Amino acid sequence: MAFTNRVSPHMNNLTLTINGIKITTTPDKTILQAALSAGITIPTLCFDKTLESTGSCWMCIVELKGKNRFVPSCSTAVSEGLVIETENSELHAMRRQSLERLIDEHCGDCMGPCELSCPAGCNIPEFIAGIASGNDDEAIRIIRETIPLPGILGRVCPAPCEDECRRHGIDEPVSICALKRHAADRDMQSASPYIPETAEKTGKHVAIVGAGPAGLTAAYYLLVQGHDVTIFDAHPEPGGMMRYGIPRFRLPEAVIESDIEPLRRMGADFRMNTSLGKDISASALATQYDALFLALGAQKASPMGIPGENLPEVKSGIAFLHDAACGKATKPGKRVLVIGGGNTAIDAARTALRLGAEKVTILYRRTREEMPANQAEIGEAIREGVELQTLAAPISISADGTLLDVTIQAMRPGEPDSSGRRRPVPVPDSAYTIQAETIITATGQQVDYPKEAPDLKLNPDGTLAVSRDTFESSARGIFAGGDCVTGADLAIRAVEQGKKAAHAIDRYLQGMRIEKPANAFNSSYGPKDKAPAAFYARRTPKPRIAVPEIEPEQRVPGFTEVVMGYDPVDARTEAMRCLQCRCSAVENCRLRELAARYLPDYTCRQEDHPEFGIAITPDILLEREKCVDCGICVRTIEEMGAAKTPDYRKLAASCPTGALSSPAEKT
Repeated sequence: MAFTNRVSPHMNNLTLTINGIKITTTPDKTILQAALSAGITIPTLCFDKTLESTGSCWMCIVELKGKNRFVPSCSTAVSEGLVIETENSELHAMRRQSLERLIDEHCGDCMGPCELSCPAGCNIPEFIAGIASGNDDEAIRIIRETIPLPGILGRVCPAPCEDECRRHGIDEPVSICALKRHAADRDMQSASPYIPETAEKTGKHVAIVGAGPAGLTAAYYLLVQGHDVTIFDAHPEPGGMMRYGIPRFRLPEAVIESDIEPLRRMGADFRMNTSLGKDISASALATQYDALFLALGAQKASPMGIPGENLPEVKSGIAFLHDAACGKATKPGKRVLVIGGGNTAIDAARTALRLGAEKVTILYRRTREEMPANQAEIGEAIREGVELQTLAAPISISADGTLLDVTIQAMRPGEPDSSGRRRPVPVPDSAYTIQAETIITATGQQVDYPKEAPDLKLNPDGTLAVSRDTFESSARGIFAGGDCVTGADLAIRAVEQGKKAAHAIDRYLQGMRIEKPANAFNSSYGPKDKAPAAFYARRTPKPRIAVPEIEPEQRVPGFTEVVMGYDPVDARTEAMRCLQCRCSAVENCRLRELAARYLPDYTCRQEDHPEFGIAITPDILLEREKCVDCGICVRTIEEMGAAKTPDYRKLAASCPTGALSSPAEKT
């Protein structure tokens, strides 16, 4: 379809009305051109202003009022007196119907499954591409846009992103966390570590209570926005449970300091050794500052509820790890029993070995597969000599001279509970006793919320009630996130909440409506290992590069970091295993933009794509099923002329869905 103008150069102006606005134009214009010249945007998909010919996607359809006609604005000429509407319920429905048809035929990942599964939304494909090209500086810049604590999380995150990596359909997932750590470590060793640019000072001042991952993250992004930030924390140094709950053989203190240093450089004011409810009050902070963010950690041990748990030789895992981090821990004795199956239990067991225990046993009431701890860390503990007894629950503790007798009940898996795991059920007549000099309990953590705090609404479990979209509490101007909202959880989820809370606080300080960012539309190939066969066929299996570690026999005693990290060569090699699933047009895809507007809740149909194909030449890469047949590339070549070599760069740039791209973008 084409619109050709044959109008005298002495043409007269004409007047038409678009959305109630009178517009004067010339008869050589289309409705779309007239609207654009008046600052009125009409949605388009197949239109390209550099081309004379037009397509037929019908997204630019408008209504001619009084004529009961719907016409494509890109190819319909203006005429005197036209009255046009570009948005109404009928047009919305028609555009939605057209988009549904296009999207159900469209097959491709807008964003990589890895970044979709990252709670903090890290742009994983892009930072890995930076490492693959040898640009570690660019990699750390991209990482810190969404994760301000990359050295820490590169070591302690359980890597849900790797569980969703599309290389599962070929061999093994990319070692994403190790690559994140590599970028952070290179930055830490740099003569000029990356510090983000900050906006002009706003004059607003935010108080943050809690210097753990949620509080530090919120502070980082508020500082970037130009707000002043003061962080209060009860500990001598910032870091929260990352500093006082994770042992140094997993997370060295120098790494924590390196991740916190950018906040100091940006102007964060740290007020340490300051306890909420003792040294400061939330009520006072709420009146003294423009906004308050509560990021209290879950640092109170949950009781087991069994006889004898209050004996002096029974310690909480939180207190035990805190003392070890501060250099106050004493030798726990030859035989140590750790009760629990989470990360705190694993860390406590491995720490006990390093403090001189000869035999360390972990008791857990479910199976190993159901342990909430990172499975890799469980494996490391066993390699170091920790014994694991599963389907075993303590029912009482008693003193026996210098030893403790622990009565244990054997368990068996029962019916699934609310968590989806099979509920442990006691096995009749199966109790037995073991002895230990020290027992470390790690059966859960709670938030110790001060009673003096403002009258904020609490959930039944004692956590703070907030809007999950904005993280605003029941009191205006007071926000909360992290463990005090979720209960004890992963550091990466605290980072996610700190970032989202910073966004909401920034809007609040600007006097804007507090709302969560709109969810972007995402198309997908499907589950991690279920993309079309041709997607995997163009890749050859490559072994995952193992991350170097100290041998188990060299780890104990001492708190030397166990995992040593990649050297630059191995980091580049591993980074080049990335399939770069993220679409090259994700930031400017017209189809995605339209879908977010007209199909915000639409779910792509999952179906087979037997004709899926990828064509690669030295100049252009075509992913056929991303194509929506808009015709822009065909019309571009036609207008270039048959004898002329196509401008492949222009072709790729003009594609509205990323179906055309440079091969270099996908290698």
